[in-house]
Amino acid sequence: MTFDTLAVATELKDAGFSPEQAEALARAWSHVASGELATKSDLIGVKAELEKKIDAVHSDNVLLKWMIGFTLGLSLLILGKLFAVHP
Repeated sequence: MTFDTLAVATELKDAGFSPEQAEALARAWSHVASGELATKSDLIGVKAELEKKIDAVHSDNVLLKWMIGFTLGLSLLILGKLFAVHP
């Protein structure tokens, strides 16, 4: 992404900034703009990855709920058998 610091500095000067302030702000914004910025396609890719991970966690939770339910049911069955044999 290109950033025209001269045009920005000129606009800031026209808006009432001092030349030093305008140039400093234009340089600062230039550093920000030259860094790596995420594009829309980058965000779409990350969103798809996150959705896959969320779905995996959700399916793991469903399995875990079934396992806990089965374990509790089996434990209750065993306790019931123990108390039925030894009233």
